[in-house]
Amino acid sequence: MDKKTLHLTAITLVICVGVIVFYVNYQSFWQPQKYLVTIAVSKTPLSTPFYVAKAIDAFDGTCVNVKFDEVIGGQKAFAKVMNGEADFGTSSDSVIAFQSLANKDFVTHVMFVQSDNDVKLITRPSAQINSAIRLKGKRIGVTKGTASEYFLSILLALEGLTTEDVQLFHFKPDELVHGFIDNKIDAFVPWEPFAFHSTKLLNKQIKIHDTKSLNILSFNLISLIADKELVEKAKCVIEGLTLAIDYIASHPEKAKRIVINELKLSAEFIEWVWPDYIFKLGLNQSLILSIKSQAIWAVETKMTEHNDIPNIENFIDSRAMLQVDPGAVNIPL
Repeated sequence: MDKKTLHLTAITLVICVGVIVFYVNYQSFWQPQKYLVTIAVSKTPLSTPFYVAKAIDAFDGTCVNVKFDEVIGGQKAFAKVMNGEADFGTSSDSVIAFQSLANKDFVTHVMFVQSDNDVKLITRPSAQINSAIRLKGKRIGVTKGTASEYFLSILLALEGLTTEDVQLFHFKPDELVHGFIDNKIDAFVPWEPFAFHSTKLLNKQIKIHDTKSLNILSFNLISLIADKELVEKAKCVIEGLTLAIDYIASHPEKAKRIVINELKLSAEFIEWVWPDYIFKLGLNQSLILSIKSQAIWAVETKMTEHNDIPNIENFIDSRAMLQVDPGAVNIPL
């Protein structure tokens, strides 16, 4: 075999080896680096975008592999993030407001759902409480330091009352209805699904008051203060949520079924809450105003040992959202 033939053979061999290596490792050439992230997800239909994202593999084309850590309530999700047990968590604006007063090192990256009817006032029909003014002097059950207590304060304020005009009793969310059944309280303020469960348990023995649009609750994606890598992870999580929310809008019945199966809920309950939900990604002034008003309320009512209202904008990190959908960001930069 002459030198020219050997040279051509060697070149061919190198090309073949290169093609084989490229084929075997093509994913590393074309797909982004994958980060393993843990998200503490509150077990509520408000977390629907996450359940849908998991069901439709919305994170597959992003830079994150997501592990869900399901918890009861946004407070526990927040604690998981603060303790380093999760990279991200889902928390309400109420939790963010209270935690901002403690000057903890966290931020919210995006608001992914809102509801104007998630928290409700429940009384007995026999009590004939037809307006908030009739709550004066009553025993009212709330979950301390949450949207439950804040909502009650708004309701009372409409009639010129404060929480000092009622008797407050503090219960865990799932224990409120039992306090009512045991006649320890005259009224209670649960969020979903506990309001719905109360209707199923007590039926006509309770009255749910029409307070729709009185207060808008939002759920948000939070993390510790983000470095460059964490912002990149947040961006990829938001990309997955974008696909999920598009799916919810296009296939609402399928999305409902996903949540029903994931949370082992009844179709009746999902139909009960679904009309109140707005699934949309954004960072806007309404979120800042909501957090600020709740923080001010917490200080003025001495719900906290802290007396200074922080700069709420410091707890908003828009960098990830600006990379995904800058048009959905409407806050000072």
